[in-house]
Parts: sequence; structure tokens; C-alpha cells
Amino acid sequence: MRIDYNFITLVALGSFNPAIVSPHFLNTVCELNLGEPVDQSPPDIPVIRHLQFQNLKFTVEMNRLEIMEPGIENITETRVLKIFNVYHKKLPYTPLKAVGVNINCDLLAEMETKTEALTKKVSDPSTYLDFFDTNKINVIESSLQTKTDKTWMSSNYNIENVHGLTRSINVTQKKDFFNLNYNYEAGAVDRHKPDLSLLLDGYEQFCDEFLDFMNYLEG
Repeated sequence: MRIDYNFITLVALGSFNPAIVSPHFLNTVCELNLGEPVDQSPPDIPVIRHLQFQNLKFTVEMNRLEIMEPGIENITETRVLKIFNVYHKKLPYTPLKAVGVNINCDLLAEMETKTEALTKKVSDPSTYLDFFDTNKINVIESSLQTKTDKTWMSSNYNIENVHGLTRSINVTQKKDFFNLNYNYEAGAVDRHKPDLSLLLDGYEQFCDEFLDFMNYLEG
């Protein structure tokens, strides 16, 4: 099975001031040394800010902040958590509701028979029940149903309290591959602040878990 990484994102929900997130703020105040942006939204629009640096994108709205690193090859080397941590330390009173990290990738089986086996695994809730050693998951499935057949299209699996945080795994069948978004989230940091530290400090463990899951799908 081949794994092609699309991007890593950190998404935070809360209350933000898009006008603050400027190249000067990121480079000078946060000392991130990202260089000059290669693209950005007009600075006179106060409710949304887009900034694109080399292999790094910021989208800041009044209720949502996203830091994306596309085209990454080694998921353990992403900068999105470090950048958010620096940002949050500079603006510690920013109200936060939830913070999540996503590993988004495409999975390609080597042969048709392996594609069929992989389809059965990613579409079967027992795969996730067994891997996470839990008795309950929430599943939302999309399928194409005819009078004689049912074709699975996608599923979202939500598993609560995995090492203290929530997992949300979305798998979508494409023409000749599967798109997988693997998320871990601190869903109530406004009520339980230690969960934010759990998320930021636990990324390496999360990567190990993700790679273990990839091996589980191949097994």
C-alpha cells in the first residue's frame, strides 16, 4: 500500500482577530522567520485573512484559524503545532473552543485484489473497534444503493477518549485510491484547558498511532 501525504493541518475554533495575523506579526513578533508571503488576501478585508508562504498556508476567520502544511513527506516534521504554540503564547487570552490536527493522505493498493481487501477493511466498523480496542464508535456512512446492490462510498468514524482525546477518521473511495483524513481533537478546551496541552504535547504519539493504523490496514 502506498501512502501519499496531501497535507497536515491544525484547526482551531474560537474567537480570532484576522487583522492581527500579518507577515510582520508572524515573522517579527512570533519570530517564525517564514519570509515574505507568496500570496495573501487584501489587507483591507478585516474579517478574513489568507497568507501563503513557501509550503505553509494560514487562513484566519473570526471564528476559525487554520494552519496548513501541504506536500509534506515526513509527518513528524510538520511545523503546524510549533507555529500554533508560538501564536497562542503571544496571544494567550484568545478564546478557544476546540483544536484539532489532521493528517490527510491518499492510500493506493498495489493490485486489484489488494484494493478489494483494503476496501473491506476501511469500510468495516470492526476495523476501528478492534484497532482502538473499544466497544463503541459513532459511524456515518455514505453509499450508493440500487435495487440489487449497495456500493460503499465513504465513512466517518468517531472514537471518543482515545488517550484523553477524540479521534475522527474519514475515508472516501475515489476512482483508484482512497482519501483518508485522520484527526485527533481536543473538543472542549474552553471547559478543560489541560486537553490543549495533551494535544500539543502528544503529536509524536499520534503519529506513531497513525503509522500503526496504516500497518494494521495492510495486515
